[in-house]
Amino acid sequence: MNRNFKIAFFAVVAIMCISFAVIESRQLQLQRQLDLFSEFYALLDKNYVDTLNLPDLMKRSMRKTLGELDPYSNYFDSLETRNRDNDWKGILYAGIGSTVKQSDSGVVVVEPTEGLAAAKAGLRAGDLILEINHRNVQQLVLDSVIKRLKGHEGDTIQITLKRPYQGILHKTFARENITSKPVPLYYLKEDSTGYILFANFLQGSAKALKAAVTELKSKGMKKLVLDMRGNNGGLVEECASSLSIFFPPNTLVCSLRLKDSTANYNYKTSDAPVDTMLPITILTDRHTISSGEIFAGCMKDLKRATLIGDRTYGKGFVQGTRFFAGGQSLYVTVARYYTPGGHFIGNKGVDPHIQFPTVDTFPPHLQAVINSGLVTDYSIRYRNTHPDEEPFNGDIAFNDFKTFYLNKLDSVKLPEESNIKQLEVYPSAKNIKAEIKLRKQQLLSVYRKEMETEIRKEILKRYYQYAKAGQLNFEQSRMYEFLKGRN
Repeated sequence: MNRNFKIAFFAVVAIMCISFAVIESRQLQLQRQLDLFSEFYALLDKNYVDTLNLPDLMKRSMRKTLGELDPYSNYFDSLETRNRDNDWKGILYAGIGSTVKQSDSGVVVVEPTEGLAAAKAGLRAGDLILEINHRNVQQLVLDSVIKRLKGHEGDTIQITLKRPYQGILHKTFARENITSKPVPLYYLKEDSTGYILFANFLQGSAKALKAAVTELKSKGMKKLVLDMRGNNGGLVEECASSLSIFFPPNTLVCSLRLKDSTANYNYKTSDAPVDTMLPITILTDRHTISSGEIFAGCMKDLKRATLIGDRTYGKGFVQGTRFFAGGQSLYVTVARYYTPGGHFIGNKGVDPHIQFPTVDTFPPHLQAVINSGLVTDYSIRYRNTHPDEEPFNGDIAFNDFKTFYLNKLDSVKLPEESNIKQLEVYPSAKNIKAEIKLRKQQLLSVYRKEMETEIRKEILKRYYQYAKAGQLNFEQSRMYEFLKGRN
């Protein structure tokens, strides 16, 4: 055995010994912490003044621990784990098909979903839910009302409503499975520009996007606007499959980097593309998240699309599910993802080529008006005080809104009002309140154009189902005018 061989041999042995020592040290450290927690849990149960619900306490402890690590990891019990399987399939629950919210008067309808039970039964935004299956629910909190609205597919539900400016209504219809549509809207404009609203990357999203692109191309589409504002992400596999529509096979679209570098993984396109040359504009905002950012980031890095809008959310982490023997699951952050250009999106997001303001980037005072709900409340009043045979033609009677707005000024909370309470002890407080009231009044003239756009958008939603309202809203938006100017 020559000298160099001996040196190499002992070096390998030394490295192996160190590796085993590190592994053993880590295992011992983990065991000590588990023993400590077990002792802590036993002492807590034995000594705490009240009897503890141990399963609930453990669940909350695990969720609190994960919450300290990042906002994405979570623990799910066995029932929640089973329900999550439906979530990834886009099956949300069986219910009426409408969002609802808590108000001072009770739980009200926010927006019935196109084509689902509530919309078909004639429910409208602003309807106050008084009874569900002959049981009064006005004093119940939001979660309790939602539980009563949900049930099994096909079950009959009877709802008593109070419609603003009209009165009491009774509705009877069957619950339906509520699914999330990945492509809720697409159409072709007269100038051969296709528009697709792309909402998520749940199971079947790539297939739905491919179908929409293929249909629009068959009708003569020459360029595409892909609206990914609000795309809430989903499965990375669906994202890669969706990118296959626009890139040749074997194109790198995303890299995952894990703690164990040997497990790093590259996602590549695999299917035959639909069109690798079609000019594409992608619209993004701060609610474009996760797989939505992978998609947008890839299209940007590979110079396949122009991004317009706002910077994306900035979620550069991938979660995986690990299962317990009892059916529970751990949804845990396992990797960081990088775009084809090697960019980590976490906390930074994807910057668009062209910045364009969204509702989130409105000036604070205008945002305060929108957040107050007055525009939505006005649209509800407009719809319920006009006959069905008198459709909205887009004209805004701004003076009518002005009167409505001035009667509800207290609903608008400007940012500077947060300090009013602290200043009430000073004699000048009355002057400050008067100044704030004046600012609220002046907002009507300062932001009249923007308010008219928001009013028109909300009224359209009261009259038309999602697809039609979505098309009309887009074509009357500032973004649409901006895109027209670029052609």
